[in-house]
Amino acid sequence: MTVTIRLEGSEQLQRELRRLSGDLREEAGKAVLATAVEMRADIVKSIQRGPASGVTYEKYKPRRTHTASAPGQPPMSDTGYLANRITFDRLGDLTAVVGTKVDYAVHLEYGTERMAARPFFRPAVERMRPKYIGKLEELIGRAMK
Repeated sequence: MTVTIRLEGSEQLQRELRRLSGDLREEAGKAVLATAVEMRADIVKSIQRGPASGVTYEKYKPRRTHTASAPGQPPMSDTGYLANRITFDRLGDLTAVVGTKVDYAVHLEYGTERMAARPFFRPAVERMRPKYIGKLEELIGRAMK
Protein backbone atom coordinates (compact mmCIF):
# COMPACT_ATOMS: atom_id res chain seq x y z
CA MET A 1 0.00 0.00 0.00
CA THR A 2 1.56 3.29 -1.07
CA VAL A 3 0.74 6.92 -1.66
CA THR A 4 2.81 8.64 -4.34
CA ILE A 5 3.40 12.37 -4.10
CA ARG A 6 4.34 13.59 -7.53
CA LEU A 7 4.49 17.08 -8.90
CA GLU A 8 2.45 16.82 -12.07
CA GLY A 9 -0.15 18.70 -14.05
CA SER A 10 -0.97 19.87 -17.51
CA GLU A 11 1.56 19.56 -20.29
CA GLN A 12 2.13 23.31 -20.07
CA LEU A 13 2.94 23.08 -16.35
CA GLN A 14 5.31 20.19 -17.01
CA ARG A 15 7.11 22.18 -19.74
CA GLU A 16 7.45 25.15 -17.40
CA LEU A 17 8.78 22.95 -14.61
CA ARG A 18 11.42 21.56 -16.95
CA ARG A 19 12.41 25.14 -17.78
CA LEU A 20 12.66 26.21 -14.15
CA SER A 21 16.02 27.21 -12.92
CA GLY A 22 17.85 24.60 -10.90
CA ASP A 23 17.11 26.47 -7.67
CA LEU A 24 13.34 26.53 -8.19
CA ARG A 25 13.25 22.91 -9.31
CA GLU A 26 15.25 22.00 -6.22
CA GLU A 27 12.75 23.90 -4.04
CA ALA A 28 9.86 22.05 -5.69
CA GLY A 29 11.65 18.76 -4.92
CA LYS A 30 12.11 19.86 -1.31
CA ALA A 31 8.36 20.58 -1.08
CA VAL A 32 7.61 17.08 -2.38
CA LEU A 33 10.04 15.46 0.07
CA ALA A 34 8.87 17.59 3.03
CA THR A 35 5.28 16.59 2.32
CA ALA A 36 6.23 12.89 2.24
CA VAL A 37 8.12 13.18 5.54
CA GLU A 38 5.23 15.07 7.15
CA MET A 39 2.67 12.60 5.83
CA ARG A 40 4.63 9.65 7.21
CA ALA A 41 4.83 11.35 10.62
CA ASP A 42 1.08 12.13 10.51
CA ILE A 43 0.21 8.51 9.71
CA VAL A 44 2.47 7.14 12.47
CA LYS A 45 1.04 9.62 14.99
CA SER A 46 -2.55 8.68 14.11
CA ILE A 47 -1.74 4.99 14.69
CA GLN A 48 0.18 5.53 17.93
CA ARG A 49 -2.05 8.10 19.60
CA GLY A 50 -5.54 7.19 18.53
CA PRO A 51 -8.21 8.06 19.51
CA ALA A 52 -9.16 4.55 20.46
CA SER A 53 -12.75 4.21 21.53
CA GLY A 54 -13.45 0.67 20.39
CA VAL A 55 -13.61 -2.53 22.39
CA THR A 56 -11.29 -2.92 25.38
CA TYR A 57 -10.05 -6.43 25.95
CA GLU A 58 -7.38 -8.31 27.83
CA LYS A 59 -4.45 -9.77 25.91
CA TYR A 60 -2.05 -12.44 27.02
CA LYS A 61 1.71 -12.90 26.61
CA PRO A 62 2.32 -10.55 28.31
CA ARG A 63 -0.93 -10.04 30.13
CA ARG A 64 -2.24 -6.54 29.39
CA THR A 65 -5.27 -4.54 28.37
CA HIS A 66 -5.73 -3.06 24.90
CA THR A 67 -8.39 -0.68 23.60
CA ALA A 68 -8.93 -1.14 19.89
CA SER A 69 -9.98 1.55 17.47
CA ALA A 70 -13.62 1.91 16.53
CA PRO A 71 -14.77 1.69 12.91
CA GLY A 72 -13.72 4.82 11.04
CA GLN A 73 -10.84 5.60 13.42
CA PRO A 74 -7.19 4.92 12.57
CA PRO A 75 -6.03 1.53 13.81
CA MET A 76 -4.77 1.78 17.38
CA SER A 77 -1.23 0.51 17.84
CA ASP A 78 -0.85 -2.58 19.96
CA THR A 79 2.65 -3.89 19.24
CA GLY A 80 3.96 -0.97 17.15
CA TYR A 81 4.55 -3.24 14.15
CA LEU A 82 2.45 -1.24 11.66
CA ALA A 83 3.55 2.21 12.86
CA ASN A 84 7.22 1.20 12.70
CA ARG A 85 6.82 0.06 9.10
CA ILE A 86 5.40 3.22 7.54
CA THR A 87 8.12 4.37 5.16
CA PHE A 88 8.88 7.14 2.73
CA ASP A 89 11.29 7.23 -0.15
CA ARG A 90 12.33 9.77 -2.73
CA LEU A 91 12.03 8.25 -6.20
CA GLY A 92 13.14 11.23 -8.22
CA ASP A 93 13.69 14.94 -7.87
CA LEU A 94 9.92 15.59 -8.01
CA THR A 95 8.50 12.28 -6.73
CA ALA A 96 8.26 10.68 -3.28
CA VAL A 97 6.33 7.66 -1.99
CA VAL A 98 4.85 7.00 1.46
CA GLY A 99 3.84 3.42 2.09
CA THR A 100 4.05 0.16 3.98
CA LYS A 101 4.63 -3.45 3.04
CA VAL A 102 2.60 -4.72 5.98
CA ASP A 103 0.11 -7.13 4.42
CA TYR A 104 -2.83 -6.29 6.65
CA ALA A 105 -2.57 -2.50 6.13
CA VAL A 106 -4.89 -2.60 3.13
CA HIS A 107 -7.49 -4.51 5.19
CA LEU A 108 -7.34 -1.88 7.91
CA GLU A 109 -7.55 0.98 5.41
CA TYR A 110 -10.54 -0.33 3.45
CA GLY A 111 -12.09 -2.93 5.75
CA THR A 112 -13.11 -6.50 5.01
CA GLU A 113 -16.35 -8.49 5.03
CA ARG A 114 -15.88 -9.02 8.77
CA MET A 115 -14.30 -5.71 9.83
CA ALA A 116 -15.16 -2.09 9.15
CA ALA A 117 -12.42 0.16 7.77
CA ARG A 118 -9.89 1.84 10.05
CA PRO A 119 -8.51 4.36 7.52
CA PHE A 120 -5.16 5.97 8.22
CA PHE A 121 -3.62 6.70 4.80
CA ARG A 122 -6.56 8.49 3.13
CA PRO A 123 -7.19 10.88 6.07
CA ALA A 124 -3.48 11.76 6.12
CA VAL A 125 -3.58 12.52 2.39
CA GLU A 126 -6.55 14.83 2.94
CA ARG A 127 -4.78 16.61 5.82
CA MET A 128 -1.61 17.08 3.75
CA ARG A 129 -3.30 18.18 0.52
CA PRO A 130 -3.87 21.86 1.47
CA LYS A 131 -0.37 22.18 2.92
CA TYR A 132 1.21 20.71 -0.21
CA ILE A 133 -0.84 22.91 -2.52
CA GLY A 134 0.08 25.94 -0.41
CA LYS A 135 3.79 25.13 -0.73
CA LEU A 136 3.47 24.81 -4.50
CA GLU A 137 1.44 28.01 -4.83
CA GLU A 138 4.08 29.88 -2.85
CA LEU A 139 6.82 28.44 -5.04
CA ILE A 140 4.99 29.30 -8.28
CA GLY A 141 4.28 32.81 -6.96
CA ARG A 142 7.97 33.38 -6.31
CA ALA A 143 8.87 31.97 -9.72
CA MET A 144 6.49 34.39 -11.46
CA LYS A 145 8.15 37.46 -9.92
